[in-house]
Amino acid sequence: MKTRHRLKIGYVGVSISPYYAEKYKVREKAVAALKEYGDELDFELVAVEQPVLSEHDAAEAATRLQESDLDFLLIQNAACSMGEQLYPLLDVAPRIGLWSVPDPSFDGEVQLHSLVSMNHYASVIKRYFRDRDIPYKWFYGNADSDRFRKRFTITVRALRAATNLARTRIGWIGGISPGFVGMLFDEDKLRDRLGVRVESHDLEDVVKRAEAIDPGRVAKSVSEIRDAATRIAVSDDSAFDRVTRFYLALHDVSQDMEFDALAVQCWSTIQQLYNIAPCMAYSWLGSEHDMPVSCEGDVPGAISMHVLNLLSERKGSSTLLDLAALDPERQAVQMWHCGVTPRHFANEDGISWVDHVTLGRNGADGPYGVAGDQVFAKQPVTVSYISEDAGQILVIKSEVVDHPSPGYDGTRGWLSKTYLNGEPIDIWDLINTLTVHGLQHHFAMGQGDMACELMELAAWKEMQLVEPVPYEDYLQRDGVNV
Repeated sequence: MKTRHRLKIGYVGVSISPYYAEKYKVREKAVAALKEYGDELDFELVAVEQPVLSEHDAAEAATRLQESDLDFLLIQNAACSMGEQLYPLLDVAPRIGLWSVPDPSFDGEVQLHSLVSMNHYASVIKRYFRDRDIPYKWFYGNADSDRFRKRFTITVRALRAATNLARTRIGWIGGISPGFVGMLFDEDKLRDRLGVRVESHDLEDVVKRAEAIDPGRVAKSVSEIRDAATRIAVSDDSAFDRVTRFYLALHDVSQDMEFDALAVQCWSTIQQLYNIAPCMAYSWLGSEHDMPVSCEGDVPGAISMHVLNLLSERKGSSTLLDLAALDPERQAVQMWHCGVTPRHFANEDGISWVDHVTLGRNGADGPYGVAGDQVFAKQPVTVSYISEDAGQILVIKSEVVDHPSPGYDGTRGWLSKTYLNGEPIDIWDLINTLTVHGLQHHFAMGQGDMACELMELAAWKEMQLVEPVPYEDYLQRDGVNV
């Protein structure tokens, strides 16, 4: 994978002399805390540390900050500030933060009057500069407060995803699987809205690469992949060699082409070309290389997985799943796919390498290897999908839970305690929402709760959230009675 872009965040504290920003060391405390956050959250801080007390000072600060090519500028009302101090700073970065701090007391002479100035600045941006449609987020509190820390951390993670999306290259290998036309996309719109570039690559070329890989390299990887499994039940042992070769070829292509994620057709062309089910290759690329690989040639799915990877603090890639079964009594849904999920999702039973659970099972051409088989561990997860050519995003927070049934063979888990856009949602309302909106049938899932970061990313990138459609027994049509 390519090296990710390191976020550049600027800071400037503005005030006017009748107030006491210097007395209370507002700027000094802010810069010290932001430097610590920079180390913790891995961003570069570019700070104007001296007081900015006039429009002239603000213009000079803006000139210095513009040289740094910032991704985000925090404008702190260190104390009461003039509107004119804001104007030159709005040209410094594509995204703005407005930050106010509390006064040291609730009575007596006002010391800072910071909150009022932040409110003033927001109104100037929204009213006076309305034609520029400048995106901004407000913050309140001292830099070491829990509220500021949480709110600021969400912003850093969301902006890291946004800025890296603008540098993302997706390798689309083999196109989509037969009939999966709901996952076709407009490449120009994806590039305009997210900055993502999609590059087509021939599946046959990957197979030729696979066949040419040095046997010693293949044998070493085969040994590592086998050792990671708790069980191996593959009918055709030679399939292990071929799928491992295919994994190595995909890895080499992604390195050579500097792809951040892959969308690869996994049936039916690959069976004709190489007599394999390539699920194991996708699983291993995710677990060992943090490389998201969407199956069935699903490019929006690959982008959705990549976004979750960008937001996650964990090692290992996200996965792509179907919503395969409902258990309304337990308010649970089974998320499943036929063997592609990375092994770090598994419970204590680990992952098994097996024949593909569906391909070739009712014909003379199968079975095909190699796929994964695992039950997911109990854990918080985030489910998402970017659709409508990046005009819309699904944001679900949920938990993998215990269930009396282990689920269908493949890679799977039962999800419950589900929230859509931060609000709890009933299982019938959930499936109704997904179906009435006509969302694609794939869902990217990552480990941990990243719902707030996804919703903030949606706001920065002007993507609409998928809104709930409560279940009714009458016909509901998206855009008509929803």
